[in-house]
Amino acid sequence: MSFRSRLLLFFTIIVVVPMGAVALVLFSITSQSEIGKADARIAEGLRVAFALYRQHRAEATPQLRRIAREPALQRALGASTPAAAGRQLDHLIKPPVTAVALYDKNARLVAAAGSSPPIAPALAAPTSKGGRQFGSLAVSITTPSTFVNEVGGLTDLDVRLFTRRQRLASTLNESGPGAPPTSGKVKIGGTSYRGRFEELQEPVGPPVSIGVFTESQGITASIGQSRVLIGVILLGFLVLALVLSVFIVRALQGQIDQFLGAARRLAKGDFTTPVPTHGDDEFAALGQEFNKMSRELEAKIQEVESKRRELEETIRRVGDAFAAGLDRQGLLELAVRTAVEACDADAGRAVPIDARRMHSVHIGGSHERLMRAITAAERDAFVIREENVAELLANLEPTSNDQPVEQHRPTAASTDGVHALAGPLRARIGAGSDIDYVGVISIVREGQDFNETERDLFAYLVGQAAVSIENANLHETVQHQAVTDELTGLFNVRHFQESLDNEIERSRRFNSAVGLAMLDIDDFKRVNDTYGHQQGDLVLLEVARCLRSLSRDIDEPARYGGEELAVILPQTDLSGAELLAERMRATIAALEIKRLDGKGVLTVTASFGVASLPQSAGGKESLIAAADAALYRAKRAGKNRVERAEPAPATT
Repeated sequence: MSFRSRLLLFFTIIVVVPMGAVALVLFSITSQSEIGKADARIAEGLRVAFALYRQHRAEATPQLRRIAREPALQRALGASTPAAAGRQLDHLIKPPVTAVALYDKNARLVAAAGSSPPIAPALAAPTSKGGRQFGSLAVSITTPSTFVNEVGGLTDLDVRLFTRRQRLASTLNESGPGAPPTSGKVKIGGTSYRGRFEELQEPVGPPVSIGVFTESQGITASIGQSRVLIGVILLGFLVLALVLSVFIVRALQGQIDQFLGAARRLAKGDFTTPVPTHGDDEFAALGQEFNKMSRELEAKIQEVESKRRELEETIRRVGDAFAAGLDRQGLLELAVRTAVEACDADAGRAVPIDARRMHSVHIGGSHERLMRAITAAERDAFVIREENVAELLANLEPTSNDQPVEQHRPTAASTDGVHALAGPLRARIGAGSDIDYVGVISIVREGQDFNETERDLFAYLVGQAAVSIENANLHETVQHQAVTDELTGLFNVRHFQESLDNEIERSRRFNSAVGLAMLDIDDFKRVNDTYGHQQGDLVLLEVARCLRSLSRDIDEPARYGGEELAVILPQTDLSGAELLAERMRATIAALEIKRLDGKGVLTVTASFGVASLPQSAGGKESLIAAADAALYRAKRAGKNRVERAEPAPATT
């Protein structure tokens, strides 16, 4: 194949391959865009469904109040058996009420009337005329079929309603049990759909799952139309590019023939011999440039050597910066990149022993020959040799944390003309801990082996990287201790105050609620006086563990002082705070704490006060005061209970 043909083939490839890649990318983007539009429409449908669900619940509230005040129901609730109240429910089904259900205090269904289960029910805790609280009363004003038809009419989508795996209603033509309530692609009645289910957790009764679906055929048709349009446009660009390539190849061919003659003349000499120049055309100018380059080459070599020495000094200053840095992962990446550039390596990497503390870093190429050599050097770095035995024994002796950690010399490995260096990272992780291996940094290149200067520089960078890891760990430890209570492991009161300020500011900015639960361990002084302060510390630890286990990721449990603890509850209103506090109270009451004297177990209880902003207070101090006042009402009311804060006074 002639050079001209190869050049034409080259231009064809650099046009066709990118065009093909662009086509694949555009096809993928088009597909993802259409699917994304469908998913966005489905998500909007779910939002409409949930909004309608909440609307029906709100509209059912007046009916709930009416039914809860029914004298016959109140008299039945005062009866000795729950069934007596259940017999009254059939008489309470009057339009617009479609379903009524009664649950006991354990959220078990006692009796129901109308459609079951109630959809979008309003809930209340009914009481008998004697004041005895029964459980929960649920009242609904809609039915499953009515609800799915309303959602379908508002969203122009198909809707399915399930409780657990039982289908309650559907706008699709389904027979038999139908498809299970699964999200994504699903086939129903021989037709493919795409949709998503989301679950509504009710305080009582089975959870309700709402699914919104659209036909997959419409999505596929839109994708096909978009791809045809893209294909036509790209084909036009491809034809135009190929025509231009032919003209460019012809123009370059003449210039290449001229450069070929000049290259053959230059191949017979070297840079020390001037290239003959004749005339004033481009080739004469090229010969003059070669002559000028040969004269400047020696000066450039000297300049490069000077720059190399300056670079070594700069790298050492970068190493000092490692030791002062606090971003452990960023400095590890900088160390690998600097080692690769300073030692003229083809690739480098850092591999931690504990991936939870640091992530692996890889810079440069990763083909098999490089990886084989670098792996051999890393494996060799952890082999114990005679020259390292004395150093390892010395590390067993107690050392000061201020004393620098001695690093091993880098190990080298060579395979098939590929050379690698690996330096183990040895650092002291944690206050008072021993020196240990935390990872390895390695570099590799093909061709020339690393010289002694490069090995010394690499060893220096590895050592400084280890120092930076120690400094970063110390900084993290100090930061953690500054906001943590030493005994319980919860946040301390200083962090509590700062976090509460931040959450209140966020709640005002986004018009959301923030809850606060404060608790005090009942009769804690008696535990200390009877069993000793060590037993009291164990009680605090167990109660703190309960708070952590029941708190959400966004909640912040803290030790407020002594045996008084607190939990900040972002995005939580007063009712939500009360529910969470009740779960915490019940869990604490169920604790069995081992006595340190080995004579059985202890049980403890705690009293809770909950408040929220803006329902109970207008600012931080008033929020804390409201929760604290509720806590002491719980104490006075008999302890081991949850009390809500009084509503905040109305502002004029």
